[in-house]
Amino acid sequence: MNLALWPLVLRKDLVRAFRPGERGDREAPFRTLRDHEWATAGVTVHARQGSRAAGRIVVFSVLNLDAAIYARRGDEAMAAEMAKAAASLEGCTTFAQLQTSLAEHPRAVVSSIAEGELAAASPFVELIRTLAMKTAEVRRQHHFDKLASWYHVGRISTVAEGYVVVDGEGKQSFVPRSLARAVFRERVGECLAVMNSPVDDREMIVRAVPGIELDPEKDSYSPFARPAAGFQRVSAADLAYLRGVPRPLAITIPITIER
Repeated sequence: MNLALWPLVLRKDLVRAFRPGERGDREAPFRTLRDHEWATAGVTVHARQGSRAAGRIVVFSVLNLDAAIYARRGDEAMAAEMAKAAASLEGCTTFAQLQTSLAEHPRAVVSSIAEGELAAASPFVELIRTLAMKTAEVRRQHHFDKLASWYHVGRISTVAEGYVVVDGEGKQSFVPRSLARAVFRERVGECLAVMNSPVDDREMIVRAVPGIELDPEKDSYSPFARPAAGFQRVSAADLAYLRGVPRPLAITIPITIER
């Protein structure tokens, strides 16, 4: 598959996944995750503002999000296994290179990148893609098969006033536009994942997660030559064309001039 989850999250994402409704800055839920080894310590980025230190921010592998959900659902063994996989990713060379690159930027920029803002992440997009590929490989391991039923990853095919439609893997998901906007994905063609985590037979938690295209040149699609099956995907070139400045309308009218 050419689409994957954005590979980074912040601590507040883990807290909210583990304890829905809690404030993201609560210490107790995160301490519980750490005490039971259901989350990693994350990777600390010492941000800078010009030549001066500008505080620090901790970023995590998105696998910690899965671990937090496993823990909330009571699957403690899988939560610990997923956190262990997250720790391995956070210790890889790609993550170290990303940490070094992020340290050259202010804290607010690092936070935006971790949350999936494409514009802020553009200088690091290749590192992020590589990390997303490594993350996807872990999530495809057979003992993590349950994860496939939680997420629907696709592209936004329709944007309405109150919702967007995500197409991918042969199915559609209708997502409140406010959720899509919160993860910086609300335009046609952008990659968005929807996480559905059942609480019981009558309740489900829906979470929007930013996605990323692993190979922008692969399987590009033009909306100007739609197949019989309808909309599938748009390429980066299509999006650039659609967002461009239109030419003035010119209408040629033949006239006859008599002498």
